[in-house]
Amino acid sequence: MSKNKFYQEYAARFAAATNQSLVESFNKEVGVTGWTSMRASFVAALIDEFRNRGIDISAVNDSRSTDFNHHVRLDETGNRLILID
Repeated sequence: MSKNKFYQEYAARFAAATNQSLVESFNKEVGVTGWTSMRASFVAALIDEFRNRGIDISAVNDSRSTDFNHHVRLDETGNRLILID
């Protein structure tokens, strides 16, 4: 995905956010089925920030797509996302 203006704005926001805030942003997307270029930028920036922090997102992302079917929590001891429902 190209790094458009919206991606850059979301990336800056997520870079300044806490880990818990990132998890909350992810969980707000659970069950949302609509897709727009704005949402694509939001999701790309969010996933990139999880990766930038070294957080294991393999429970929801397979490097090709992200699964928004389950809420997650951060297991800080393992620095990874865990499905909670």
